[in-house]
Amino acid sequence: MYKLYLIFIISVSFLFFGCKGSKTMGSEKAEVIFSVSTTPCFGNCPVYELSLYGDKLLTFEGKQNTNLEGKHEKRLSDEQFEALLGIIEAADWSQLKSSYTSDMTDLPTQNFSYTRNGISKQVSKYGSGPKELNSMSDTILKFAEEQVFKQ
Repeated sequence: MYKLYLIFIISVSFLFFGCKGSKTMGSEKAEVIFSVSTTPCFGNCPVYELSLYGDKLLTFEGKQNTNLEGKHEKRLSDEQFEALLGIIEAADWSQLKSSYTSDMTDLPTQNFSYTRNGISKQVSKYGSGPKELNSMSDTILKFAEEQVFKQ
């Protein structure tokens, strides 16, 4: 009788801990669709990291020269998500080169990552690049500061 009781307790314990483990795995963040990070310059260049996840979560960390300092997270509304995707997908990611450089000095580097619709691309931009990328980080920063994380 004692052995039967012990087997029952062990079985229930495995069942309980097995279920708890699967809940933890399900609470992980969705895949990153897009991210951008910027590096400092000698002037007042905004320095930040932003990531957009497939579950509409937007994370932002303002490091320097942004209206929004520190770490922030927000789940976007459908309208905000579609608007941000519109900004991001204005670039033809499949046609972009992985690196754009310039001989100029004191410029920030912008690192972009995009993974969606069968396209996975990492692009580093220092100086000029395609027109879709040239203003993207500024537009996204403004969108995050004014439309998502209003203070």
